[in-house]
Amino acid sequence: MTFFIFLAELFPSARPFWEYGNPPQGAVACGLVFLLLICAGIAVDVGLVLHWIKRPVRVPELTSRLASRALPWQLLAVFSGMLVLFYLLTSWVYLLMFPQGEIEPYTVLFQTLLFHLPVLGMLALIFHVAGIQGRELFSLHWKKAPQLLGLSLLFYLAALPLLWGISAIYQIVLHQFGCDFYLQDVVQVLTVPASWPVRAALFFIVIIVAPVFEEIIFRGLLLPFMVRRAGFWPGIVLISVVFGGMHFHLPAFLPLFLLSVAFSLAYARAQSMWVPIGMHIAFNGVTVALLLLMG
Repeated sequence: MTFFIFLAELFPSARPFWEYGNPPQGAVACGLVFLLLICAGIAVDVGLVLHWIKRPVRVPELTSRLASRALPWQLLAVFSGMLVLFYLLTSWVYLLMFPQGEIEPYTVLFQTLLFHLPVLGMLALIFHVAGIQGRELFSLHWKKAPQLLGLSLLFYLAALPLLWGISAIYQIVLHQFGCDFYLQDVVQVLTVPASWPVRAALFFIVIIVAPVFEEIIFRGLLLPFMVRRAGFWPGIVLISVVFGGMHFHLPAFLPLFLLSVAFSLAYARAQSMWVPIGMHIAFNGVTVALLLLMG
């Protein structure tokens, strides 16, 4: 019963269960997946703890390796300014096209075509002009991708028990202060009826495009710079606060903050963008799968 009360806080459609005693459609399957992932995560945590007891992680070494990847502040300032400019321009065009602020599948497609892809193209152009090899900077070598993506799944599972446990407490506290749970706009869009090509495009954007974009910006560019300027833990905390806040969704702030910390630690440890990208893809993919299971 307690678990489905928790589900009721996460999914409004689940509320009839704890009011009338009958689980909503897909709640049992969702619960089994949830428990399976938690058990797997606890097992991975035990293994990682035993591994790190024998081979402790040295924070100064991680700090040095991350700081060495930081871009010059002038280059980062140019990119940040152009990023803000693209965001303001996209927001202005969005208001012209969707004056009522509609939540429709086409708004997500619009954002990707006019913001995500142009910004990535702009970054590639800046790297080209500055003579920076992005593949080397982010350690995105295809030969190592399978091994590193497998490592990203282990780190993702390891983060789940703490993430979901603290998130549940956070949602209960917010509820006590009168802030009811509501889904992010992008998640609401996934529940809107749409043709299968549009739905497939939405899934691709949410599960692949958004993680790649956000990890390159936050872990690839901003994290090394902040670690170099502020130190290892302050840099991770600052980046994670920005990461959680930029989604403009209070119920998801703490979970996103914790996710960002996990992604940042994984990147610092693995020194390859494949790992946080893989973790982010796994998180979004599992979230979408649970949403579909809940109907």
